[in-house]
Amino acid sequence: MLGKGGVGKSTVAAALALSTARAGGRALVVEVAGQQRLSQLFSAARVGDDEATELRPGLFGISIDAERATEEYLAGQLKIRPLVELLTHSKAFHTFAAAAPGLPELVTIGKIWSMAIALRPDGGAPVWDTVTVDCPATGHGIALLETAGNIEELAAGGPIRDQAARIQEVVSHPAATGIVIVARPQELAVAEAIEATATLRGHGLPVAAAVLNGVHPARFSASDAPPLRAVADAPGAVGEAARAALRHLEQQGDDTAYRTRLAGETGLPVIDLPRVVRRRIDLPALELLADALAQGLASAGAAA
Repeated sequence: MLGKGGVGKSTVAAALALSTARAGGRALVVEVAGQQRLSQLFSAARVGDDEATELRPGLFGISIDAERATEEYLAGQLKIRPLVELLTHSKAFHTFAAAAPGLPELVTIGKIWSMAIALRPDGGAPVWDTVTVDCPATGHGIALLETAGNIEELAAGGPIRDQAARIQEVVSHPAATGIVIVARPQELAVAEAIEATATLRGHGLPVAAAVLNGVHPARFSASDAPPLRAVADAPGAVGEAARAALRHLEQQGDDTAYRTRLAGETGLPVIDLPRVVRRRIDLPALELLADALAQGLASAGAAA
């Protein structure tokens, strides 16, 4: 899940995972970069990075901390626990790790990859039916998705390059990965979504769909405009209601224009999510969005 900051990307990621769980699947939603949005959305205890936390039946969440993921990676590579502990408790090492090009992103995407390919010990079936990743905002999110391919291309050889190649194979395969671009019906968000789609495709990464989040309900049609204008200047409640209706009709038109532009310039199926007015996004709101996502994905699949 990728998009400009503030477009509701975390909410859409949670709703998408919830739709899988409500359909009987086993879904994992992953947040990165210390976002801690899942705990807020589901009113749950803090979602940690040690193991997945069950948020709802069939729905689990985990938060990946780059430093902790780096420690796990070193433990897997070095096999000598005292040396790992010596390194990870060193201030100099943490300074190096934060500055090393691509290292935090590689260990983060590597942990996501390991969860995505995990199999159950009893029968070899995947542990998760879907793994939904709430990426950072667009620029950092693209960097995260491109990391394995960049390291595979640049590294001369060795275990890091081999692991990067395995990760890149999954990230770039359209049967395994589908990147969903989230935007609001606003100029900057839609422009950034179009640019991100082109960038990802330029690097061979599979963009599957776009979500237009916060679409106004279609309450009026163009034929309603003339009679509304005729009474817009009337005094009192009648005029006020007519002016509010005209504003809503204008917003509907803007939403339609942005949807048309997003679909036309990306070639992606665009799924509308309704504008949800809440003091905070709660479970009923997530369920509403999950239903809309499930219907939109079904329609997109039927049209493909």
